[in-house]
Amino acid sequence: MGNVTTGNGVAVPVSPSSTLEKTVSYAIDAVQRGEGSGTIHLVLTTPGHHVGEQGLERDRRLLSETKAHASNVSDDVSVQTALLGADEYFADPLDHFELLLEYVEEHDLERVIIDPSYSVDATAHALQSIETVLDDANVHYELAPVSGTWRPTQAELVRGGIIGAVAFAFYVALGGPTYPFALATGVVTGLIAAVLLRNVAFERTPHLVPALSVVARGVVFVPYLLWEITKANVQFAYVVLHPSLPIDPCLDRVDAAVGDGLSVTAFANSITLTPGTLTVDTVGNELLVHSLAPSARDDLVEGVHERAVRYLFYGREGLELPGPAERDDVEPIVEPSEPTGGVSDD
Repeated sequence: MGNVTTGNGVAVPVSPSSTLEKTVSYAIDAVQRGEGSGTIHLVLTTPGHHVGEQGLERDRRLLSETKAHASNVSDDVSVQTALLGADEYFADPLDHFELLLEYVEEHDLERVIIDPSYSVDATAHALQSIETVLDDANVHYELAPVSGTWRPTQAELVRGGIIGAVAFAFYVALGGPTYPFALATGVVTGLIAAVLLRNVAFERTPHLVPALSVVARGVVFVPYLLWEITKANVQFAYVVLHPSLPIDPCLDRVDAAVGDGLSVTAFANSITLTPGTLTVDTVGNELLVHSLAPSARDDLVEGVHERAVRYLFYGREGLELPGPAERDDVEPIVEPSEPTGGVSDD
């Protein structure tokens, strides 16, 4: 592509990759070749709805390091950074791209320069296409003509190592082989799974200390969940055995205060495992929850399940956030005492 005027600058989507610095250097050179003084916008999208600061700190560090590299390349080009999505949760890569597109349009940027290895954290770039979204929006973009010797990133090694270990453990658990050939076959199977699924199995790259912290807090979370399930069983045994069968079904949409797929899954399943509530559907961090009785709904909107899941994934600071009702994050779809399924009292 030929040179274009870069009066408002260009955007460079940021993600950890071996070619990120080369892409930034190319973008600076492209701005310097254009007319006028341009600006490089380093843009990183991250899902982080009501989450702890640890994950966001890693993203801020990456932006800071990338900005430092850009400043070392040239002092003539202004560099701006933007961390997008920290106040919402989205799992679909298209949501990341649309957020980037909104930023480009809001700042009236001339074009987007894409790192050939750009991806949404742990999602392989081959599985999603930012170019398609930019094409549909008629945004001028360019794939940076940079290359490098392929080598797995540290994040890929972490993800691949976890997948390989889990695959090997599963292989051993299925057959319990102890002779060398079978164990060697298990190792090969684990390596194949690690290579093929390293950029598929995870939404975000796990980190050792946070992961171990979650496991440690799980020692408290699991008994607490079992206690809540036991209490709910007693309550609903009373409801079922009561002559008037005092049920009052309702349906609510809850904007959950969690920020990744694993915590959303844990929250949705803890609701479903507790008698009286059922997670009907999830879209991002929004859950559609059916409650059979007022007591079950009260626990939901007051945050009984949510606080436990937040403690599991975010520690003690996760307990400080108010419940969904207090945050005004509950939308009744079928309110209590309202007939469901079109059934009337006639």
